[in-house]
Amino acid sequence: MVSIHRLRLALLNRRFRTVVLAVAGVPVSVGYLWLTLIGPIVHPYTGAVDFFEDYIGSARLLASGTDIYSACLTRACWKDLANTQSLYPPVVSWLSLPLVHVDQRVSGAVALVVAHLCIAAFIVLMARALRVRDWQVIALWVLAAISFTPLTSEVTSRNLQVLLLTLSAVWFAGWLAGDRWWAGVALGAGIALKLAQAPSLLVSAWFRRRWTTLAAVAAIAVLWAVGAPQYLVEYLFKVVPGLNQGTGFPMDIAPTGAVARLLHPGSIYGYGTGIDLTVRILGYGIAAVVIALTALVLRAPRADREGRALEAALVVAATPLILAVVRPGHLLLLLLPMAVLGTAALRQANIGLGVAVAVSWLLMGPVYLWMSNWLAEGVGAQFLRAGEESALLGAVILWLAALQALRSHRSEAHLSLPSVRSAPEAGRARIGSTYT
Repeated sequence: MVSIHRLRLALLNRRFRTVVLAVAGVPVSVGYLWLTLIGPIVHPYTGAVDFFEDYIGSARLLASGTDIYSACLTRACWKDLANTQSLYPPVVSWLSLPLVHVDQRVSGAVALVVAHLCIAAFIVLMARALRVRDWQVIALWVLAAISFTPLTSEVTSRNLQVLLLTLSAVWFAGWLAGDRWWAGVALGAGIALKLAQAPSLLVSAWFRRRWTTLAAVAAIAVLWAVGAPQYLVEYLFKVVPGLNQGTGFPMDIAPTGAVARLLHPGSIYGYGTGIDLTVRILGYGIAAVVIALTALVLRAPRADREGRALEAALVVAATPLILAVVRPGHLLLLLLPMAVLGTAALRQANIGLGVAVAVSWLLMGPVYLWMSNWLAEGVGAQFLRAGEESALLGAVILWLAALQALRSHRSEAHLSLPSVRSAPEAGRARIGSTYT
């Protein structure tokens, strides 16, 4: 107890926090830049990369007049999940057409730079939306983001998910400001590129954010109308139903995938999808419970910015738990509720909330990576299979934390982080927030 108390006092010391951030930040930043920017440009990866395999690959098919949802031809396809070239709406292939004839090294390097700009834009937009001005808090955000495994993997793959992360920050800023059309445009663009963010549109309609909802629907309609619309019906009725089935393959970390692996252990090794009627019923049941509890806590819209921030965090945190298929890269979007809940934990000096966010980050990031690598190597497979569900456990913890934070929220209560000038003052003084 004494050591914990001393650690708490040390962390309340601003100079000590600066030293800790510097010691941790320099090696993490250097490693991140080498892994996700310098290394891939200097020594291009020869394996499967989403940017080349999926986006440009499907754009080549589109340019040649071939059906982009034809039989699976690349390593980007999932085992026992789909047999199509692309799993995205046709507008993604259409937007990739200008890159077909660009040199691969050049397009890959530009895509890496754009991906990093998207991450930077997300940090800036979230800091402005949450009115965080303390550089130490922002630096902590940056460290947590660039060391988050789903982010590093999606950046090196030049995956569309990093753009969706930025668009989600734009939507979040508009959500805090009220009913804003530009937030709807960002939300609609994200849904048009990938349907996973559709629950946010439903909440906008439920809360009667008319301009947000109308702008989102308009953005979806425009993008789908101009982006190879001849394949839209095939996508909606051939690809989407397959994605809604789920799979027990390890890359599906949705609750349905976990149930499939539990009831049909062979599915984790590719022996069938593991999806039957029982798995579907249990998967839909879990989704129904998540939706019901989330809706019960959301109920009526909050009038204050802090309440709105917690609303948005809860909706985003719940999304992976109601889908049948969730790739590990989808967890990148959970950086938004992590930022919201982490900031709330600091402002309220809520240790429990802070620990929940940290544990969820660990489970979805390094723990899931370690477990997946060990299982892939066949190390202790009979004992470590439960580790395959660590990412799902982390997502559940984050959702429960968001649920509890919004449930206990009171708009009239605005607690501040105690700023302690010296150790003796720690137990007496509560000074205004140092980052708002």
